[in-house]
Amino acid sequence: MRKYNVDEGFEYFLEKFVEPHDCINIDEDVIKKYESKLPVKLFEYWREIGWCGFGDGLIWMVNPKDYEDILAQRLMSTPFEDRNDLSVIARNAFGELYVWAKGKGEVLAIRPSTNVINYFSPTDRENLSEEKENKKMRSFWAFQQKKNLDFKDSSRNPLFDRCLEKFGQLKSNEMYGFKQHLSIGGDRELENMEILKLDVYHSIAAQLDKPDTSMGMSGLL
Repeated sequence: MRKYNVDEGFEYFLEKFVEPHDCINIDEDVIKKYESKLPVKLFEYWREIGWCGFGDGLIWMVNPKDYEDILAQRLMSTPFEDRNDLSVIARNAFGELYVWAKGKGEVLAIRPSTNVINYFSPTDRENLSEEKENKKMRSFWAFQQKKNLDFKDSSRNPLFDRCLEKFGQLKSNEMYGFKQHLSIGGDRELENMEILKLDVYHSIAAQLDKPDTSMGMSGLL
């Protein structure tokens, strides 16, 4: 594997997820746009590696500009609708979006197949210094685990490796999703899955059902 000029935390991430693929060189204009919303540590990764997939497409480091419209649509009519401090920094093979808040960390995880928004309220109460926010960004990548990024079928068996074998590796704008969405009775099985455009899948999911926010602002949404 190529040697990258990154910190020990990201080196540990690469040891687990191996060589990045489908890398896109970053646009410095994007850094200028997000320099008031995201930590410098993330920009270091962008400049060294680019926006890439890792682990055969299990997780992707993304350009947040490409996700602005998706994020706005998914947060519509939720308690987060009017916030301007949120940015998508990564996503997984099943379209889950990882959302960062300036000076705090990862505060939301948006899951399109179940229409659930996980809200990390303790993180959202943080007011981090630049140094601590950079450390948290390093930890976000260092502590990713393949089993936590996977999606399980109705028998609680992981789906990613089977999707990869059946459908092949994803492109940067694709995800593994359910042909018949779970919210309208689709089966949580490999036979109900295919490769889909990520933005289209999120849009359809948003129109089918409101995100689950039943547990309130104190914990998991």
